[in-house]
Amino acid sequence: MSVSVMLRLATMADAELLLRWRNDADTQRFSLNSDQITEQQHIRWLQQSLSNPQRRLYIAEYADQPAGTVRVDSTADYHRISWTVAAEYRGKGLAKAMVKLLVSQLTGTIVAEILPGNTASVCVAEYAGLTYQNTHNGIMYYESQTPG
Repeated sequence: MSVSVMLRLATMADAELLLRWRNDADTQRFSLNSDQITEQQHIRWLQQSLSNPQRRLYIAEYADQPAGTVRVDSTADYHRISWTVAAEYRGKGLAKAMVKLLVSQLTGTIVAEILPGNTASVCVAEYAGLTYQNTHNGIMYYESQTPG
């Protein structure tokens, strides 16, 4: 079964939603920064993210409801992607759909950093066409090279 999602650019109006998703216990457990984030820290991060021309932050919508987020940080050498799915939407294939959609819009080298034990994100990365490259400093690196 294929899940259909739409990506829209995040705005400051998404701040509360993004903070709730970020501080979800499972999201924290598998984040490179596992600290609880305060509202003040989050607002500052979101303002910086939205004004950063090298970063695009999207809200993934499923059935016209916000269901997750994907982010891409781009440099001259690669695109680093990350994602989170709202707890109530997990297990429905949304992460696979939204990450594959994001990856389909990028060209060049795409990298995802995944903590060991995060089998769900490994499956998502592989579904989107990324393959395991190596583990460095306790982080597994998955990568894809697209024409462009």
